[in-house]
Amino acid sequence: MGIEPRFNMNQINSYLQERINTLDELMIRNLNYLGMECVNLAKNLDTYQDQTGNLRNSIGYVVVKHGNVLSSVFTNEASGPESGNNDKSGKDIGEAYAKELAKDFGNGYAVIVVAGMDYASYVEDIHHLDVLKPAEVLAKTRINQIAKSIVNTMRRAQ
Repeated sequence: MGIEPRFNMNQINSYLQERINTLDELMIRNLNYLGMECVNLAKNLDTYQDQTGNLRNSIGYVVVKHGNVLSSVFTNEASGPESGNNDKSGKDIGEAYAKELAKDFGNGYAVIVVAGMDYASYVEDIHHLDVLKPAEVLAKTRINQIAKSIVNTMRRAQ
């Protein structure tokens, strides 16, 4: 009179894979949302005059899983009084920069928000004008909320 299981290893593996897939989808969806929030905040700041539109266009994000870029969001929406004077757009420069940084994230998930123009840090550090700092503060605040939300969702999905 022993205990007889009503399941097999395939059922256990299937259940665990479903949980992994759910977690993966939640991570990617939430990191994309966080990236969009940060980019919207950074692009809508009115602290500096963007002469060419390149600085604002170089702001975007990538979502990375184990070093692979899953999504990339950069747009060419901004323009300035001197737009059209450069060979390469801010969008292309920002996206290339973010993808280069993504190579450093070989394990786990990441959202990488960048201002790809090389003078972005100059505008922030020397002129004390916000480019990405408020977005960084937002991300640091929101990531804990997102983590708690994902944990709660996974608990409810049992």
